[in-house]
Amino acid sequence: MKTMNVFKGLIFGVVFSIAAAFLFMLIGQTMAGGVTSFWGESWLYFSVLIPFSITFPILSVYFHNKKNVSNKKLWQISAICAFLVSLFSGTIGAIFGEMIVRGGIESINIEGTLVWGPIYAIFLLPVTIPFARLLIGFFYRVVSR
Repeated sequence: MKTMNVFKGLIFGVVFSIAAAFLFMLIGQTMAGGVTSFWGESWLYFSVLIPFSITFPILSVYFHNKKNVSNKKLWQISAICAFLVSLFSGTIGAIFGEMIVRGGIESINIEGTLVWGPIYAIFLLPVTIPFARLLIGFFYRVVSR
């Protein structure tokens, strides 16, 4: 059963990384003046795929071992996961995503990405924590069945 929960976590992470990247791009493009491309920038999909695919299998093991998780604990987990996923996807994930899409690191502002990624991760916590709580709460209900 534990292996099945890890597999559920991996599938959930992959599916919701795509959904989260799509939603983020759609909202960002709308706020910037209009949707120019339906799928948006493909580097963002690559940047969130790895942290989501790691986070949810780990959470599935945790939820498998802890049957009753309080609401306070879910919020704490959500805050930690939101920060770590935002930090990774805003720094290393963005660099890897751009490297995959562009084919090299020549055109990537690595220093700027490493400086501004943590700043964005901190300033976006009021948005990312509730979103993470929504996803993790849904995932907790799926895994605890």
